[in-house]
Amino acid sequence: MSAIAMVALLFLSRGAPVNGRAIVSRIASPTKCASFVNVNPRAHRSTYGRSSSVASTSRKRPTFQVASLHAGVSISSTKQPTETATAMPTKRSAEPFTVNLLTLPLPELETLLTSWGYPAYRGKQIQNHIFSKGVTDIDQMMDLPKQLRVLLKERATIGSLHLEIEQISQDGTKKRAYRLHDGQMIESVLMPYEDGRRTACISSQAGCAMGCVFCATGQMGFARQLTAEEIYEQVARFATELRGDGERLSNVVMMGMGEPLANYRNVIHAIRRMNSELGIGARRITVSTVGVVPNIRKLMEEDLQVRLALSLHCATDEERSALLPANRRYGGLDELMSTIREYIQVKKSRVTFEWALIEGKNDSKDVARTLGRLLQRHGIRPDMAHVNLIPLNPTGGYGGGPSGRNNVQNFVSVLENEFGISATPRMRRGIDIDAGCGQLKASVKKKDDLQRMSMNPENGGLPVVGVYEDNEEVGIDDCNSDVDDERLHVGSEVLNFSIDDEFINLDDDMDAEHFVDPTFEDELELAEAERLIALVKGLTLQQTAFLPGASSGTETSTPALSLESKVKSTTITDEDSIRTAKRRRKKLLKQLDSIQTLKDMEATGKMLNQEQLHKISMEEEWINELESVEHNLM
Repeated sequence: MSAIAMVALLFLSRGAPVNGRAIVSRIASPTKCASFVNVNPRAHRSTYGRSSSVASTSRKRPTFQVASLHAGVSISSTKQPTETATAMPTKRSAEPFTVNLLTLPLPELETLLTSWGYPAYRGKQIQNHIFSKGVTDIDQMMDLPKQLRVLLKERATIGSLHLEIEQISQDGTKKRAYRLHDGQMIESVLMPYEDGRRTACISSQAGCAMGCVFCATGQMGFARQLTAEEIYEQVARFATELRGDGERLSNVVMMGMGEPLANYRNVIHAIRRMNSELGIGARRITVSTVGVVPNIRKLMEEDLQVRLALSLHCATDEERSALLPANRRYGGLDELMSTIREYIQVKKSRVTFEWALIEGKNDSKDVARTLGRLLQRHGIRPDMAHVNLIPLNPTGGYGGGPSGRNNVQNFVSVLENEFGISATPRMRRGIDIDAGCGQLKASVKKKDDLQRMSMNPENGGLPVVGVYEDNEEVGIDDCNSDVDDERLHVGSEVLNFSIDDEFINLDDDMDAEHFVDPTFEDELELAEAERLIALVKGLTLQQTAFLPGASSGTETSTPALSLESKVKSTTITDEDSIRTAKRRRKKLLKQLDSIQTLKDMEATGKMLNQEQLHKISMEEEWINELESVEHNLM
């Protein structure tokens, strides 16, 4: 039996609630499943016909030493699963884990079905129902055996994001608020156009740390990165539902909540899956950024021909830094525009510049000329630049207003007639449901706040949503990538699995881990230092996710929804917390270097002990933590 199938059955025997393809991610990159303490992440060989005994230590026959599972669990399999096999998972709990059929890749689905005793081709049948026919009800998959349908209804779901609320605008724009497994809220938007296009606007983070003053999400702060699966599922749900109605999702814009290039690995991984599994051409996918220069350079090196949109909004450093504080973090406009010029030269692709028109701020003819000269000065060819002009939408947290029609037309006229730069005034969409640019602020937040205050006044509100623009155009041919990227990534949000007490603490630099500045002389200063350290380290904070429609008088939440969420700090501004974050970053880099050394040792055939294998299993978690720490240090 494959290692993935073994872990799937082990989870089933335990009855742990798990979302989606986490069962696969946690064995392909077992960093998130601390209960599996002796998993060799590089040894995914078959163990057909053998029991996974905890006593075996043979390198040729990798096994799994399982902690915190029910005693006496033994996994075995025959080589030839048949249609009549009854390899039903043993129920050990009233709350079995759930397989997310919407995000589980085909190879892992086939492996899981084989472990259940069904032939692998059933996986293609299941995915054909979901992705080609838009089926969202397992009972409608009539070409599957009844017993398999019963099993799938017990052990699977088509989507793990909980739809909290959906609103439909008079112009057809559809806004959805999703609740994630840890209680965080995100939003996705589907925008229909008269020419037949269907564009999905997708979130990439829960919250945002960029702090743009006219953006609703930018004023809420940053909670955590979305996993690749959470990003991908937003798109997959729209795509499958449209197919069920005989339509097609034509475009995707990464312009929802969060800064996509600050969650680079997960965004790129999700885009590759959109391209390969949903058939959405890379040129029909737009990645928006406020100007994260290092990751724009990384995007240059990718073999993906995605479209890049830069949220510019101002043409001088002083004005841009006032509206977009991130401008200072990345070297200002000179560094940004030089990078954009290089991006255009390397990718041979036109870049879109997003410009939110604010009355009296950045909408005059002189400002338009300043923008034109900025592009000229940095050698950006007029035919390789396009400006999207979006009248500012009110967000409630910013006092500016939208520009009038005359100013918009004058701005367009200056760019086109004096500089030869194409510019398009965008239509404001979804205004009546707060779904326009900068308005993605879910109404469910108020409901959550009221409910939380009544049940637990100490808990704060959840960060919600962000901004989007649609800058896609008609008539672009699909360009399907043939890159086979099988690396699996998961985010920093995990269920709280426990490690046996007997395990050795792997930290080799405890002073750095628990650093306290010696200048703190009284208890108040020490307490504040410890609080800041906790923010930087992202210590677990207890959050409770509420069932929709639950009575306000309910005193306890459903156990399956009560999870521990690691919430990273939003910003780091004082010297003490900056110093602590830098020390943590240094330690994480040191740990990752040591992991690479262990991998090199393993590649040469050296046997690793349990402690070393566990340290390797922490790689993905430490990489995610490092990214969050560096994100907050920007």
